Amino acid sequence: MNMPMLKQIVLHRKRSFIVIAILFSVALALQLFIKQSQSPKVEKLQAESLQLREQEGRGVALQDRETLYRNGLADLAKFREKVYPKSQFARFIGELFEMASKNGLELTSITYKPTISKEVQLLNYALTLSVSGKYSQLKKFIYDLGAGNSNILVIDSIAMSATGATAESVQLQLSITSWFKMEAQ
Repeated sequence: MNMPMLKQIVLHRKRSFIVIAILFSVALALQLFIKQSQSPKVEKLQAESLQLREQEGRGVALQDRETLYRNGLADLAKFREKVYPKSQFARFIGELFEMASKNGLELTSITYKPTISKEVQLLNYALTLSVSGKYSQLKKFIYDLGAGNSNILVIDSIAMSATGATAESVQLQLSITSWFKMEAQ
């Protein structure tokens, strides 16, 4: 391309070249702003965050054994408070029925199998619940089990299946484990 031809293109497309020049200037200004102003701030915040994480991680390691032991005993006492005595098993089952009812579900059956864990002096109940209702209600019920129940429990498995011609009606098979204090003999 020669120079006279380039001059003719610039004269005929003056607006296009002005727009391109403005866009280039704006992009260059934004890039300089990010490089000069924002990048150092981001790097500084990342370094502070990393330093805080390291300090937090070392905090547990820096505690002495007596403090760790006292904290462990306090945590164990809180755990023991949350565990119902064996005599409260019927209350626990009632809470499950109440929770299902509150969520508009039908709890059709509960089966349970107790086992004794002698090393921790707790009675484990493996429960299987059959609950039916709408999917959204079942989700809320599962959430309530984890958040709203006063006794300690673990959800072991969940199985769902449609019960009717529509997908609205769902059958939930739920396996949970709950612990109870063994009564003195």
